[in-house]
Amino acid sequence: MTSTHPILPAEQIRAGQAPLLSPPVLRPPADLFARRAARLRQLADGHAMADFLRLCATLCDRQQTLLDAAAAPSLAPEWLATLLRQLAEGLAGQLPAPAQTALDQLTSLPPAALQTVASALSEGAINDDAPLAALPLLGAALQVQYTAYHRARPLPQPDHQTERCPCCGGLPLASVLTRGDSGHAQRHALCALCGHAWPVGRVRCLGCGNSRDLRYYSLAPQDYEPPEPDHQRPHQTRGAQEVEACGECHGALKQVSLLQDPDAEAGADDLASLALDLLAGEAGYARLGFNPLFLPGT
Repeated sequence: MTSTHPILPAEQIRAGQAPLLSPPVLRPPADLFARRAARLRQLADGHAMADFLRLCATLCDRQQTLLDAAAAPSLAPEWLATLLRQLAEGLAGQLPAPAQTALDQLTSLPPAALQTVASALSEGAINDDAPLAALPLLGAALQVQYTAYHRARPLPQPDHQTERCPCCGGLPLASVLTRGDSGHAQRHALCALCGHAWPVGRVRCLGCGNSRDLRYYSLAPQDYEPPEPDHQRPHQTRGAQEVEACGECHGALKQVSLLQDPDAEAGADDLASLALDLLAGEAGYARLGFNPLFLPGT
C-alpha cells in the first residue's frame, strides 16, 4: 500500500469562514463498511489494482462485523487495542507476509504505545517507530472506533464551512456531491475517521476557502473525445471521481459525484482513483486529508 503523493500538513489547512445555509451534518449509515466493501468489489472488476481493492473489501467486511458488535463504544486506548486484535484475528491468513509480520508487531504494543501511533495516524502522519506495513490496519481499527463512538453522539450544527469534521475533529477523506431537496447539487466533506459528512461550499476550497482559482481533474481513456459543449448541461461530461485543485493554497481534495454515478461510495471510489492523487501530486498539489487504508510511505 505505497503512495508518493503528498499530504498537506494539518496546520496548513485553514478553511474560509464561508457561511452555511441548510444542509445538515449526515450520520454514516449503519452498514457503512458493508457498502464500501460491495463497491470495492464492483470497482475491482477489470481494474489495474484489482487485488488491492479486493483486499480492502475483505478488510471492510471485517470492519462491518466489528461495528455491528460494538456494544459499548469508547475512545479509550484499550478498546482500540481490542479492535485491532479482533481485526487481526478476522484477517488471519489473508494478508501478505510483510503486512502480517508488521501487524503482529503492532498488536503486541501496550495500549498507551498503540495510542501514540494512532494519534499520529489520525493526523495523516506516521510515527517513526511504527511498523509501516500495518498502519492501514490500524487506520481501519480507528475508523471502527470513531464511527461507533460518534454515531451515538448528538449531531453538531456548524454555521460556517469548517476544514475538519465537526463531530470528531478528523481530516477529510473526500467530498461527495448529491442532489439536494431543492434539486440543486450539494456537497459534503466525508470524515476520514468517523464517517460523518459535513456541508461545505459547492465550489470552494476546503483548505483556504478560495472559490475563484479552482480546477477539476478526472481520468479518461486515451482515445476519449469530449462531446461538444452543452451550455444547458454544463456538467454532463464531469467524472464521477475528480480532484478539486486549488490555485491559492495548492491543496487538492477528491470529489465523488453521486449525480454521475449513484452507486459511488466515497471511501471505495477514492481508493479506486489513486492515480488522480498521484497526478495531482506531480502537478504540485498536496492532498487535503487522507484515506486511512492507503498511506504515503507504507
